[in-house]
Amino acid sequence: MTMENIGLRTPGVLSVVFGAQGAFLLANAIYTLAYPSAASNLPDSPLAGVPTHTVRCIGVTSLSTGTIYAIASYQRNLPIMVASLPGRLFAGYVFYRNGGAWTRVAIFEVCMGLVNAAALVWDLYV
Repeated sequence: MTMENIGLRTPGVLSVVFGAQGAFLLANAIYTLAYPSAASNLPDSPLAGVPTHTVRCIGVTSLSTGTIYAIASYQRNLPIMVASLPGRLFAGYVFYRNGGAWTRVAIFEVCMGLVNAAALVWDLYV
């Protein structure tokens, strides 16, 4: 009996990568919502000195984005996953312009966008 026979499909590389990024976002959301003062007190963090209510708002944003990523990954929703690519690159640009500790976040965002693009190419052409 194959996975297709029981209603399951093998996920593409992009779905797996997108799901991992969603899990990371959800973990970040749980941490920033549960421990906002700890997140704002991390040494050399982009959130250093940010008020806890602002950290909680960032946590809610991570929760929303992580949920969308997880659902899109589970549904293998290619349009949503493709739509994330320019968003990641634009976020990288904005974060990089902020400077300081945000440049590391910018590098991460751009790298995740490139990983998603590579996974998409893999799924479509390999």
